[in-house]
Amino acid sequence: MVDESVMLTGRETPTTLPPAAWLARAVARAGRGLLGLVLLGMVVLNVCNALGRYVFGAVFIGADEVLVFAMVWMVMIGTLFVTADRSHIALDFLPLRASVRMRLVFAIVHHAAIALGAGYAAVQSFAFVGRVAAMGQTSMALGLPMTIPHAALLVGFGGSALIAVALVVADAVELARRQGFGA
Repeated sequence: MVDESVMLTGRETPTTLPPAAWLARAVARAGRGLLGLVLLGMVVLNVCNALGRYVFGAVFIGADEVLVFAMVWMVMIGTLFVTADRSHIALDFLPLRASVRMRLVFAIVHHAAIALGAGYAAVQSFAFVGRVAAMGQTSMALGLPMTIPHAALLVGFGGSALIAVALVVADAVELARRQGFGA
């Protein structure tokens, strides 16, 4: 949890942030940029497919599959960024009116719930991907293994669970520090 006395501007440099925090921000910025490029590629593919279909009478077989699979992966990778940024949709009526310590408690409960829910979904996704792989199921147009799109759920939920656990630990350490236990 960021100390209230320090307002981050987004312009921090390696000299003003701890190395791990600066590296995490750099990786997140690169990941978001990559997702943006994938989205632009999807738009270009969709436009080319529409032009080919309606202007030239030619269809790119599998374009719709690629677009759907890419969208699933984008959403699940985006979930990792949302979890790490602590920017899930949440009701913040109580936390905004609570003390810093109580906000930490709310954050711990919030992220523990995310860890449990996402962890459960990851376990179920793992089992499902295993069943799909055992059947050798492929997509209809391109013949891609269906483990590829289904693995996105495993990555997104599993990664979110791990990130949420890390946030629970970080907030618990901060709460202990504020309580005087870790100082």
